Amino acid sequence: MKLDGIVKSVHQLNKIRYRPKLLAGIARGYFRTLVLRKPTLRICEFSITAACQSKCEFCYASKFAKKGQQLLSVDEIRNTWRQAKRMGAFSTVLLGGEPLLRRDFMDIIDALEPKDNIVTFTSNAILLTRDMLVDLKRRGVFLVNFSLNSLEAEANDAMRGYDGHRDKVFEVIETCKSLGLDVFLGVATSKKNLQDTISIVDFAREKGLGVTINLMTPMGRAECMGDELFDAEFWATLRDLYNRNPGLRSDYDVNLDLKIGCPAGFEKIHVAPYGDVTGCSMNPASFGNVRDMPLEQIVAKMRSFHHFAKRAPNCIVAVDKEYIGDYSEFAATQAASPYDIELNPNYQKDKVLRAG
Repeated sequence: MKLDGIVKSVHQLNKIRYRPKLLAGIARGYFRTLVLRKPTLRICEFSITAACQSKCEFCYASKFAKKGQQLLSVDEIRNTWRQAKRMGAFSTVLLGGEPLLRRDFMDIIDALEPKDNIVTFTSNAILLTRDMLVDLKRRGVFLVNFSLNSLEAEANDAMRGYDGHRDKVFEVIETCKSLGLDVFLGVATSKKNLQDTISIVDFAREKGLGVTINLMTPMGRAECMGDELFDAEFWATLRDLYNRNPGLRSDYDVNLDLKIGCPAGFEKIHVAPYGDVTGCSMNPASFGNVRDMPLEQIVAKMRSFHHFAKRAPNCIVAVDKEYIGDYSEFAATQAASPYDIELNPNYQKDKVLRAG
C-alpha cells in the first residue's frame, strides 16, 4: 500500500476543505474501499464531443465520431452522473475532442454540480478566454487541465496539428494563475517525446503546476504505431522521473485502495459521446450504452471482465500485449470507436474459457 495515493488524490485540500459534500464523498470512498472492502467508483469521465480544432498525430479520439447519432444531451449526462454518484463517484473530467466546442458546455458543467464534486475538463486552450475562466470559477470549477507535448513551440504545434497552440496554453496558464485556478498539464508520452516530457515536468515544478502523465496508446491516429511507442530505456527513465517528482500523477497511482493498478471498471469509467461506457477514454471496448442499460449493470459487467479484474500495475491499453492484440487491434477493424465488446470474438472466447 502507498500513502502517495492519498497525497496525490487530495493535493487540492485547500480548495475542497470548505466543500462538505465533496469531503464526505471522498471519505466515503476511502471507507468503502479500505474498511468495507467494496469496489467503489471514484471517477466518471465524459467525452462530450469528437470535434476538435487540433489534429494531434496520436489522437485516440479521432474515431469517436459516429454519423447519424446524437450526442448525449445535458439531461442524459446529468442522469448518468447521478447514477455514477450512487456508486461512489465524486470526480469527473470532461473530454473531447475539444469539450469547449459544445455550445452547451456551461450547462453540462452545471449539471455535474461543481460546487459539490471535483469537476474539471481537459482542453487545448484555444477557445478559452479570461471571462470564460472567471465564469467557470464562479460555477465551482477550481482545476483545469491543458494538453501540452513540448515546451518548444514548433515541435508542440507540429504534434498538435495547430499553429500557435503552445503560446495559447502558456497565455491561459498565466490567466488561470491570476484567478487562483489550479492547472494540470496533460502530457501524452512515448519514447519519441520523452525528453520533451521531462522538460515539461521541470517547467511545471517551477511554475507550481501539476502534471498528469498519459502513455500514448495504439489507438485512433496512432493505431499503427504499436511497438514504436516504448522500450526498456523509456521505462527506466520514466521510473526515475516519478521517483524524483512525487507530485506526478497517472491514472493508476491515485486509487482509493492505495495500490498501483489499472482503475478501469472498478474505480474509473468513461462515457463516450454517444453513451458507450468503457474502462477509460483510451479504451476502445464498450460494455454497454447508458441509453440502453442502467449504469450499475454496465459496471457489473466490466468488473467481471478478467482483464479489468486483475488490476494490472500499468496501463493495459498501452502496454498489455495480450489486451492490445485481442481488443485494441480489433478496434482497427471497426469504422468507429468504441465498439460493442460483444462483437469481438476474443471476448466470446474469453467468456467461454472463464466459465469453464
